[in-house]
Amino acid sequence: MKNFPIALLIFSALAFTQTERELAHIHVHEWGVLTWNNGTAVLASVPAAPAPEQYFPGQSQDSGEVLLRAPVLYFHGPAFSGTVTVKTANGSIFDIYPPVPDEDRDNSHVSWTADFSYDPIEEYPDFHGMAPGEWNYDLWRIDSPLSITRDDGWADKFLYYETAPATTDFLPYRPGVESLCDEYMDIEAILIKNTEDHLVYSHCTLRDIVYGGDIEDLEMSSNGILGILYGWSVGSIDFEEVDVLWNTWSSWILSENVNESAYSNGLVMYLIPAELTENLSIIGVTTDTPHYPIDISRYLLVAMPL
Repeated sequence: MKNFPIALLIFSALAFTQTERELAHIHVHEWGVLTWNNGTAVLASVPAAPAPEQYFPGQSQDSGEVLLRAPVLYFHGPAFSGTVTVKTANGSIFDIYPPVPDEDRDNSHVSWTADFSYDPIEEYPDFHGMAPGEWNYDLWRIDSPLSITRDDGWADKFLYYETAPATTDFLPYRPGVESLCDEYMDIEAILIKNTEDHLVYSHCTLRDIVYGGDIEDLEMSSNGILGILYGWSVGSIDFEEVDVLWNTWSSWILSENVNESAYSNGLVMYLIPAELTENLSIIGVTTDTPHYPIDISRYLLVAMPL
C-alpha cells in the first residue's frame, strides 16, 4: 500500500504526458508584405527589385509589378520531422531559401524536408545570394521558433520564399479600386503621407480612405505604427515576429517609399484577411510520426500606393 501513491503519481504523469502529446499542435507563423512597382524593401545596397518579367516573361499583371516580399515561416510546438510545401496558382514563386533540388520546386511550388527541433544551431550557413536583393538573415534568427536542420547539414531558424502574383483582384482594396464590399469596410488601415516635406500617419479604416471620413493626421511615430501592427497580430503571430517584420520594413515605409513615383500620393497598409491569403499562396505541412495537428497563422500586409 505504501507504494500506491508513487504508482499513482507515475501513472498520472504518464497520462498527462500522453494527453499533452495528443493536444500538442505545430504552429506555423508567417509574415510578409505585398508591394507594388518594385518597392526597394531590402536591407542592403540593392537599388531595386527586378521585375517579375525578368524571371517569367509574358506574365501579365493587373496592377503593375506586384511582389509578395519576404514571406518568412517560423515553426513552434513539438519537435517533428516532415515536409513543408508552398504552392501558388496565382503567378510564380521566384525565390526561396534554402535552395532545394530541382525536383522539389518549379514556378508554382517548393518543398523543404527537414527536422524541426529544440536543438540549438551552433553555426549558421554562409550567406546565399537571393534574386530580389540581399536580405539580412541575421535579423530573422529569433530564439523562440524551432530549429530547422536538413540531412545535407543546412540549419537555420526559418524558411523563406517570394512570389510574383499575376493578379490582386481578390484584395478588398487595391490601386485603382473605387468601392468596397460591405464585409471589408471596417478593416483597419495605416495611411502614411508626405505633407509639406514631413511624414504623417493616420489610423483609420478602408471605408474612411475610399469613401471619405474623419482621418486625423498624426505626427510620425515609429512606435505608434508598431503599436498598431502589434494590435493586428493578436492571436496570430508573436510580438517578437512583428518586431522583426517592422525592423525589416520600417526604413522603406518611413523613408524610401516616398521617393518612389508609385507612392508619391502616400502609402496604405492593411492586413490581408485570413480567408484571402490562399489567393497568394498555400502552405502545407506533412509530418512523419508522430502526427500533430497543424495550425497556420498568416500575417501578410499590403503596402500599396494611395
